[in-house]
Amino acid sequence: MNDKEKLVALVKKFAGGNQQAFAEQIGVPRSSVATWLHRGSITAGGREAILDTFPQVSREWLMSGSTTAPQRKSLRTTDPLSMLAEPANTIRFTRRDLIPFFENSRASCGLVEQFDNPSYETEYLHVPGLRARAAIPAEGISMEPSIHDGDICLVGEEVSLADISPRRIYLIVTTEGHCMFKRIYDEGRQTENILALSENPDYTPHAQAIPKANILHLYPLTHVVHGVE
Repeated sequence: MNDKEKLVALVKKFAGGNQQAFAEQIGVPRSSVATWLHRGSITAGGREAILDTFPQVSREWLMSGSTTAPQRKSLRTTDPLSMLAEPANTIRFTRRDLIPFFENSRASCGLVEQFDNPSYETEYLHVPGLRARAAIPAEGISMEPSIHDGDICLVGEEVSLADISPRRIYLIVTTEGHCMFKRIYDEGRQTENILALSENPDYTPHAQAIPKANILHLYPLTHVVHGVE
């Protein structure tokens, strides 16, 4: 399949054949799409714009013309699915529906690099009806029964200490490189520490006093996906 055929298929699938709508979706002038079709070649920037807008399109397919779709891996996908390999009734989703998954990071229940750095994303998750800033696997038993070892934890946008909700679970990243899910208690805005509690009563230490000055990032836990293999 050549570039022109791929582009025609993309425009039909994601914009109902409307070149103007497709151009607006990927953030380029309509004239660019028309030029790609006329020349039968999509520019490198055009390919990246398409993949950024529709990450479920296989990079391999778009770059090389392969129509072989990678296998689904539970909720995960190491390479977004080739659009030509989807069944006709497959639910379509765009980047807003995909959650960056930092599989190589671990949060004890390593330091998590800032989620704005896409080089650390190893996969994407698609959880119907849920959106999140990022997903990270939990490690350990300190937060049982709320979070089990191996659960996938979804977190929201970063918040400041001034905006935390007491007794809520957060992903805490400290200046020392610690990364953990804990339930936070703040006994006063004037205190120098926050109290981070484990859920498991048999886990030691059950409570930790963390200096506020040592907290680098705070991400609220929004959902826990149990039993992902």
